[in-house]
Amino acid sequence: MFLKRKLTVMATVALLSTSLLSGCSSSGGSGGAATPEEVLANKNARNALAMAIDKQALCDVILNNGSQPMNRYTPEKLAKDNGKDYGDLTKDMGFDFDEEAAKKAWDKAKEEVGFDTVELELLTFDHDSGKRTGEFVQSELADLEGLTVKVTNLPFEQKLERETNGDFDIAFSGWGADYPDPLSFLSTMKTGNQFSKQTGYKSAEFDKLVDEASKLPTTEAYAKYAEAEKMMLSDGFLAPLFQKGASYLEKPYVSGIVNNTWGADFTYTYADVDNKDKVLNLATSSDIPSLDVSKSTDQSSFQTMNTTMEGLTRIDEKGKVKPGVAESWKASEDGLTWTFKLRDNSKWSNGDPVTAKDFEYSWKRTLTPETASEYGYIMADIVGATEAPDKGVDKVGVKAIDDKTLEVKLTRPVSYFAELMSFQVFFPQNEKFVESCGEKYGTGVDYQVYNGPFTLKTWKMEDQFSMEKNPDYWDAANVKLNKINNKVVKETGAEVSLYEDGQIDRAALTADYVDKYKDNKEFKTRESASTFMLQVNGGRGTSK
Repeated sequence: MFLKRKLTVMATVALLSTSLLSGCSSSGGSGGAATPEEVLANKNARNALAMAIDKQALCDVILNNGSQPMNRYTPEKLAKDNGKDYGDLTKDMGFDFDEEAAKKAWDKAKEEVGFDTVELELLTFDHDSGKRTGEFVQSELADLEGLTVKVTNLPFEQKLERETNGDFDIAFSGWGADYPDPLSFLSTMKTGNQFSKQTGYKSAEFDKLVDEASKLPTTEAYAKYAEAEKMMLSDGFLAPLFQKGASYLEKPYVSGIVNNTWGADFTYTYADVDNKDKVLNLATSSDIPSLDVSKSTDQSSFQTMNTTMEGLTRIDEKGKVKPGVAESWKASEDGLTWTFKLRDNSKWSNGDPVTAKDFEYSWKRTLTPETASEYGYIMADIVGATEAPDKGVDKVGVKAIDDKTLEVKLTRPVSYFAELMSFQVFFPQNEKFVESCGEKYGTGVDYQVYNGPFTLKTWKMEDQFSMEKNPDYWDAANVKLNKINNKVVKETGAEVSLYEDGQIDRAALTADYVDKYKDNKEFKTRESASTFMLQVNGGRGTSK
């Protein structure tokens, strides 16, 4: 049965990929054509899209890399309460694949809105996995009568820009955990935050539940978070598809790369290669959109910053928090005041010492409305952070007591605050350097300074970038690699060829390549706390 389904899906996708345009004409209603804004404002239309996609087939046939079908937003194995997974509370939420229910909801939407036909644009990535997923989703949605789907494949930076501006109908997108708590996902849909702004989702009741949950002990908080997640999923502005898995090949002489569950995908600080040059060669499916700490929002940017910069803390090879720029820290008895003591030997690559003022400046720059950061909400637990857009940053609870002492005031105890300090948005920024770069800050090799284990040495847009060991990094003696080369490769076949030719040391696998190499001794898999979904831009029209 599975083989039959696989062959059917592959044949359908192959047929559709010749035109990247599909749809069925109406059987003859009286409403005529509608705009995407009109249709996607309708809840039944949004829910029909979610139910029309066979997620199991997507994971088994198109991806085939260990990804698992997903109806909920917050992934499994991210957040634990006394050993119990938050995912146990949400396992029955969201929409299963149900072709008949999808058609009924779609017919009801057509009646409510008064339309026969509509064309929707689906944004996806321009690498082959993104293209194949786009073609598959297109083929699944073709079963909704009167719907035509046009697929647009874009380089990551261009896709991200359109999503940020809300310039899309449907977008195939992903979100990875920034820290080990459901709030890392649910906060993105609070009014004014990232996916809320992009999709037009506004729910005072959802916001209230999330805010209330954030102030409760863990067990009670998780129950309320789950209530909020159920409500948000039923509204249909996000349609989860799968929790990301990864299959890859890795050369036997490579060791020490840390596969992170949350934050940046990888840590290379502890990596090694068994060759005299100590050079690690990698491929990546997308370029770096930005190295501006306050403005970056994506995995590619965070991955590069995680390799070239460092925050107050860092995560070790066992996934445990350990000292970074801060050599020690302590929390007050009530958990509301954290004091970090910075080490004396942390430097920027321009020779300046890293100081507590660099952290105060960085966080306040992120919260300043003029910066237009999409990630300021992650600082919501800091005193004055949520009021900063209206009242300014002077009363935000981060203060450099002296060059080597940073004090942070919180509105509530946050058990994972030390882990959160390892996330890239909390990294320091050198004010003098930022101001000297102006609008070019973070846009090229010469427009960023680094305080981490490596420094960015070359960056050719949509081609390659490389990093070299930072001799001034405080823990340089324990960094084994001399250089990391990254080649932008958008096709799995091309990446595998580079691996087989010995030009790269790791290669991501999907679809048929997994079947080909799964018995190879260099084949490996990893889990990820990342959810891929459709963003449905339903906030542009009037709901009917």
